[in-house]
Amino acid sequence: MASRSEVHVFTAVFESNEAAFAFVHPHWEPEPDEHTSDEDYVAWEDRNPIWPMKEELGGLRIDADFVEVIWKSGMVPDWNYLKSRLRAVDVLGISDGTAPANTFVLIDQTAFGDAKPELRSTANLTYRGCYPSVL
Repeated sequence: MASRSEVHVFTAVFESNEAAFAFVHPHWEPEPDEHTSDEDYVAWEDRNPIWPMKEELGGLRIDADFVEVIWKSGMVPDWNYLKSRLRAVDVLGISDGTAPANTFVLIDQTAFGDAKPELRSTANLTYRGCYPSVL
């Protein structure tokens, strides 16, 4: 019998879907043009990709393919989506203690490979725990 995957759940507040994605997923600054010095190009390579969430989580190795951002305008996250990913009892537990939030950040345990990180809240994310996925 295959074991079910687990999902780490964070809540957060972002002004827009774009702001949420820019924080949660890696992205690159525009590449310097051909007139850029080798030194400046190396500095650009060292800075990229930019991944604020990964930095806040202590630089953990994360496969971005297993990270989801579920943003909803206003101050209420998309509980229906979370119900599609987790057991009802787990969603109820999360909803009972949730401060204002409009974003869920879901990280499948698969994103960490064999590592079992001890995740915690950060300046921008509130860690709600790790739960079995119903998918």
